[in-house]
Amino acid sequence: MSENLTGGPFLGASEVEASDIFIGILGRTYGKPLKTRYSATHTEYLHAEKNSLRVAMWTMDTPDREGPEQSFLDEVRTFHVVPPYRSLSDLTTQVAQRLRSIAAEDLATWCKLGRMVFRASEVDDDGHHIFVTAKVKDGAVGRALEDSRGDRWSSSKDVRFTWSGRSKQVNVEKVRVTSTATHSQTFRIELAKTDTREHGFEYSMNGLSADDLTEKALRIVLFGESNTLARQHMSFAVEIDDPLKPLRQTPVSEEIIRPVSELLVADVLVGGGRAERIFEFRLGIPIRDRRTLSFRWETPRRYANEKTIIREIKGEVVV
Repeated sequence: MSENLTGGPFLGASEVEASDIFIGILGRTYGKPLKTRYSATHTEYLHAEKNSLRVAMWTMDTPDREGPEQSFLDEVRTFHVVPPYRSLSDLTTQVAQRLRSIAAEDLATWCKLGRMVFRASEVDDDGHHIFVTAKVKDGAVGRALEDSRGDRWSSSKDVRFTWSGRSKQVNVEKVRVTSTATHSQTFRIELAKTDTREHGFEYSMNGLSADDLTEKALRIVLFGESNTLARQHMSFAVEIDDPLKPLRQTPVSEEIIRPVSELLVADVLVGGGRAERIFEFRLGIPIRDRRTLSFRWETPRRYANEKTIIREIKGEVVV
């Protein structure tokens, strides 16, 4: 297996942590295992995944691979597109295209205000107010954001705003619109936090805590696992909205499906008081119409001295 894109030896944990994007190029051989029992590239990849770096992988088009390398390929194919390359120029073009795609995605934060989903160039949270700047070209989204000004009797009061794995109840205080000659509009939105809930979802049943019920509800609605509480006529205890249903009704492009999926999961889970925040969200490429989904979340703190608990879920979804 070839070394990383820089052409050097194993970068080490600190160098990987200081990076924003991990690019792996897989050649014909796996490489000498380190003390980790993995090759340098494989070790760097695992550390990049652990630290939630953006990952892009390429593989040389070759039929003969060593056993460990084939296992590595099977792993990255679960979550990352692995296009074959046949020449240096082909590889250069693919890397440049992927970096432009990542840059476009990361420069704008996906947000959800009420029923509106849009990209923001900046979200500033001072603890009491949230200030959002967004450049919008979609006319329907623009009109909906203008309408969110509302008045003191309108639905712009006490709506949910979700962004970057977080979610808060807010009032839309101000909406300022600047129109340009390019038929786009820049919105500057001021939101006042109104979320006064001290505790999240606290229901417990049959020896299952509130956090157990949340995980069970997610497994049922996302992965189609059986609802064992239904036999006891207690299905209501694990009822939760399917966060990915909007994507099945209105599909989006492959380039944005992961961040939009994460936004919708955070809106249901964090916005519903069942989680403090979402992180390490991974959505794989489609294989026979199914994708591997995994993410971790921090459970709500119901008491000041309560320790943080991290939950993790993984399974296959249809999107």
